[in-house]
Amino acid sequence: MTQVARTAPKLHAPARGVLTLVTVARLGRLVRHWAGRRRSRIALSNLDERLIRDIGLDRMTCDDEALRPFWR
Repeated sequence: MTQVARTAPKLHAPARGVLTLVTVARLGRLVRHWAGRRRSRIALSNLDERLIRDIGLDRMTCDDEALRPFWR
């Protein structure tokens, strides 16, 4: 008598490739978020006093925000 061995697919474990794609997508979103923060802080640091007052801030607050690291 011949036996056929069958291996059932793992239904609950995602494929390694899917995990890699999800990880890369999340990393891409994080990098875009960081880049947006950097651009905003550069723009904030380039504002003149009139524009700073117009948005309701002061120079010290703008400088503090502009000097923060992009990941915070």
